[in-house]
Amino acid sequence: MVTIKRNNGPRPLAELVGDLVTPACRRRGVANIALMLEPADIFGERFAKSAAVERIVWPKGSRIDSATGATLIVRADAATALSIQHTSTQIVERVNILIGWPAIARIRITQTRGAARPTPRHLAPVIPAVPPADPARVEAVAERLPDIAHQNLKAALSRLGASIEARSLTERRKRP
Repeated sequence: MVTIKRNNGPRPLAELVGDLVTPACRRRGVANIALMLEPADIFGERFAKSAAVERIVWPKGSRIDSATGATLIVRADAATALSIQHTSTQIVERVNILIGWPAIARIRITQTRGAARPTPRHLAPVIPAVPPADPARVEAVAERLPDIAHQNLKAALSRLGASIEARSLTERRKRP
């Protein structure tokens, strides 16, 4: 059973995700959550989107301190599997550095069709960035503001006011 620690202050999201995902990773043989969450650290930027760590398989009857290492099961696109095979010694070194001791001895690559790392469906779509405010509108809002001594605050408030005006104008156009 996972116990959630109560804390009154804000905590980084990485701490919360690590605590929740660690039991699931341990069931798959992965002791370090960084193996699952950071593919760029393992495969490099070039193969990060087309490869993923599936699990770690330990030999039967082996102990952690034995000389025989585990096998890292990697899921990769068919197009990049050969390239990953050629860089397997570097990948083994990177994984062992992430784990902290020489646990992995070899890699087994499972080829997939299509994307090896599908985009999660549970994530919200990314909202496009708001275009910068019109400088003339920002200046007009700044003139309407009361006397504010702090210039950076006045500039920030005028940009905010200009973006609110622009948003309200676009919402009026959308209404029938």
